[in-house]
Formats: sequence, C-alpha cells, structure tokens
Amino acid sequence: MKYIVRSLKYLLLISVLYVALLWVSSVYTYNGMVDVATLLKAQLGSERGVWLVVAFVALALFYPRFGYVRRVVGGADIEGDRILIDNAMRLYGFKFAGMREGRLVYRAEGVIRRMTLLFEDEILVREAEGGVEIEGLRRSAVRIIYQLNAYIEHKGRY
Repeated sequence: MKYIVRSLKYLLLISVLYVALLWVSSVYTYNGMVDVATLLKAQLGSERGVWLVVAFVALALFYPRFGYVRRVVGGADIEGDRILIDNAMRLYGFKFAGMREGRLVYRAEGVIRRMTLLFEDEILVREAEGGVEIEGLRRSAVRIIYQLNAYIEHKGRY
C-alpha cells in the first residue's frame, strides 16, 4: 500500500510541475495570449503527449524503487553513537520523532520542508549486523549516511 501511495504522490508532483512549466511557457513565450488549458490540450492531444503520459506513469511506478534507500553504516552503534546519529540528522534538518518497532524515527522539521519531501520525510534507524541501518528518501538519507560515516570514521580523534 505504501508503494502505491508513494507512486501516486510522485505522479501528482510531476504532473503539477509539468502544468507549471506550461504556464511559464504560456506567459513568456506567448505573452499570456494562449492559456494553459489550450496548451495542455494541444500537448496531450498529440502522439507525443500520449508518450509523455506513458513516461510519467512509468516513472511514477518505479519511483519508490529508486527514490528510497536502505544502507548500513558500518562500525556504528545505535546506543553508543546516538549523539553522532542525532547530530547527522540535525545537520540535514531532521529531528527525533520517537521509537517504532525498535527503530529510531526522525522527521523533517517545518511544514514547508515536509511538503517538499511529499510528507515522505521519515528516516528510520535500526541496529543491523555490523552497524546501523538507515532507511528513507534517497535524497535525504544518502546525505545523512555520508555524514554519519564521516562522524564514525573520525570519532576517535576528538
């Protein structure tokens, strides 16, 4: 169910961005003489428009597969390195939101930030073999993983 919801949210996002792009195009290219509905009808009424819709749907269907990541940060301990985990999360705008099923749950701070992440702003941290596993939206989680790796690598130096 979560997969379908993520796909639909992404389809809605790219559709809204496409309509916004058409609006900008109508304002700056046609000096507002052609409205967005006319441009949209002309675009989607052609064979290219049909392929564009197919591409949007295909992209949205596969988005949850490539848009989310689950990686292990080696050498980290969820209890011993909790301060480092919290610092890495805080650096990228995430705050501790609680525990769920033995995992630490972090959420983005601020409504606007959460909206830009399509309210899929949960980063989950759990104990894994050889370290801690971080799971969440790729564009946020990869930065946090990179930062936490740097913290873990340098923790003995301070």
